[in-house]
Amino acid sequence: MTARLKISQAWGVKQLILMGFVLLACTMLAACGREKSISNTSNLNVTLMPAPGQAIIVQLTDASGQPVNDAVVSIEGNMQHAGMAPVTANGVRDEADGAKDGKYQVPFSFTMLGDWVLTVSIQRADGTKVQQDINATVNEQGMTVKTAGQ
Repeated sequence: MTARLKISQAWGVKQLILMGFVLLACTMLAACGREKSISNTSNLNVTLMPAPGQAIIVQLTDASGQPVNDAVVSIEGNMQHAGMAPVTANGVRDEADGAKDGKYQVPFSFTMLGDWVLTVSIQRADGTKVQQDINATVNEQGMTVKTAGQ
């Protein structure tokens, strides 16, 4: 009985170490990805860009390309396979990073490599709410956002 317990404890330590390496790799890779702009029916253009550290920059522009800086933006990330807990990021305002430029730096950390659905939630100052699902893949090269038809 004692031998089983020791093996079980050792396996748990190995899993924790492996998960630590995966989290570190995902954090480093998030800064290397490409940006992609996604349009939605609210006349907002949503562009996701990796940020240094554990964040995603969500750039909002209106139909004419002007920055939208009156919103609160949050992200929920879900793996495209069952069994993984979602990753959530609380809402941030545009000026939270020191600049009012339509770029919202949302703290976000991918927990593993693979295919993700990022639900970007936007609440404008006038009460308008927009929610958009964006498919992304996180691999050794970074985060890649998929557009419709990819």
